[in-house]
Amino acid sequence: LVAMAISSLVGTVIPMFFHKIKIDPAVASGPLITTVNDLMAVVTYYGLAFLFLIEL
Repeated sequence: LVAMAISSLVGTVIPMFFHKIKIDPAVASGPLITTVNDLMAVVTYYGLAFLFLIEL
């Protein structure tokens, strides 16, 4: 749930940022959003696994 919330936020913010700096959001944001979403998902899953398995 956390990874999906972060991914939707990133998927919304990055195109808005590119539009603000006058770069075509459709072209520039696709690979970046995919990379950031994958990275956030991995960090979230491993972070939660660390908290549940190692810390508790």
